Amino acid sequence: MLRLCILLLISCSVSGQTGMQDVVDQFAGSQVLRNALKAVDVRDATTGRRVASYQPEVACIPASTQKLITSAVAMDVLGADHRFVTRLVTGGAVEQGVLRGHLYVVGGGDPTLGSSRMEGVDDIDAVVQRWVRAVRQRGITRITGAVVGDGSYFGTDGAGRGWPWADLGNYYGAGTYGLNINENSYVLSLTQRQQEGSTPPVSSTDPVIPGLVFTNELRSGPRGSGDQAYIFGAPFTYHYFIRGSIPVGTGRFRIRGSIPDPPLLVAQLLTVALREAGVEVVQSPATHLSVGALPEGTGEQLDERRSPPLAEIVDRTNLTSNNLFAETLLREVHRTRATAGDDLTEVIVDWLEARGIATEGLQLQDGSGLSPRNYFPASLMTALLVDRAGATRWRRSIPLAGRSGSLKNVLKGTVAEGRVWGKSGTVDGVRAYAGYVDRPDGRRLVYHIAVNNHTLRGAQLNPLIYELMRALCTAGL
Repeated sequence: MLRLCILLLISCSVSGQTGMQDVVDQFAGSQVLRNALKAVDVRDATTGRRVASYQPEVACIPASTQKLITSAVAMDVLGADHRFVTRLVTGGAVEQGVLRGHLYVVGGGDPTLGSSRMEGVDDIDAVVQRWVRAVRQRGITRITGAVVGDGSYFGTDGAGRGWPWADLGNYYGAGTYGLNINENSYVLSLTQRQQEGSTPPVSSTDPVIPGLVFTNELRSGPRGSGDQAYIFGAPFTYHYFIRGSIPVGTGRFRIRGSIPDPPLLVAQLLTVALREAGVEVVQSPATHLSVGALPEGTGEQLDERRSPPLAEIVDRTNLTSNNLFAETLLREVHRTRATAGDDLTEVIVDWLEARGIATEGLQLQDGSGLSPRNYFPASLMTALLVDRAGATRWRRSIPLAGRSGSLKNVLKGTVAEGRVWGKSGTVDGVRAYAGYVDRPDGRRLVYHIAVNNHTLRGAQLNPLIYELMRALCTAGL
């Protein structure tokens, strides 16, 4: 026992003397990562001085750590109090209870509209019923045209460039449009079967998506095998395929898919609700793509719905890694800053360069990091983090070890709890983290860790990264 205690004391002493560069080298040289591409950069948040690194100038796929860039730009350009506006507007004169024309729901890009997951926001039913009340309060009992979902605010390129086909039909591959609803996702309920290899049938979707058809190629996997189901489909199409497996069982199993055409679903939901409330709607639901957008400055506004402030949207973007919100932020910044013909992501590059952040080796395809063709050096991320070190409200949106977001249950009970801020990033073959470290000695560091082209399970890779994040708190500088 005495010999063991001496060995532990020696080990702790050596560990305490380990320098930051040694810690980084040990991580990068790990035997299980020998076939992977690694990049690490650690800097002093105040001076920007590099304190340790490994291949900091090698461009790596960042996955969702890229949301830190998009959200930082949005907070700076748009402001923490920026809000998105959705309006209900008549497209014609109202005479003796008759609206002679269309009724428009004019989107302003709000990603929170009708969300069941954003705190303090009305869900779909509440939003639709609010619009119904607004129509009835105006005395309208008949609409000679259609209810039109006007999503022209952002256009039709809701999904990011290069998003994989396997992602588009799932909730995390839902693009953003001028008019969004329920985070552009639906819940697909499946009835579990007790025999492995059998097909679990589709039970329902919530909300109901008119015209959506599934080819079900799912299989029942072993008990406890988890959600291995994927929905394959593309925006504006209504024939989707379900593949993969869900575990055997006797209950309902739920997965989430992406709504094919959110503006059309808004029009469909409101049309049904109006008719149920006794308001006649003559024509079928439509969107701006079929009947045209509401001409600017026309019509009578019946209702206006404002989103929560941008700071709260940024919180959810980073704490829950919400792709839809990140893509919305990118498009709103683009509308504000871009000139005609500018690529969506050029506004991000322009902002970085204006801040003096080198963009060599940078390629951006989207705002969320879902595209596998995004890449940039770790040094770019740490330069951004140094630049934004004083942006206290934005920094609060980054998960904190042992406290919030994806790090809520990570590094609890260690020196890193409440000290390491880190946005995670995960796509196939990629695991990354970036953020801040408030060390016990009072110094603040910034860091970016990226592992690309790995074949490890999370249970193998995550402990290595978490140990490096913990060591950033104590290793010698």
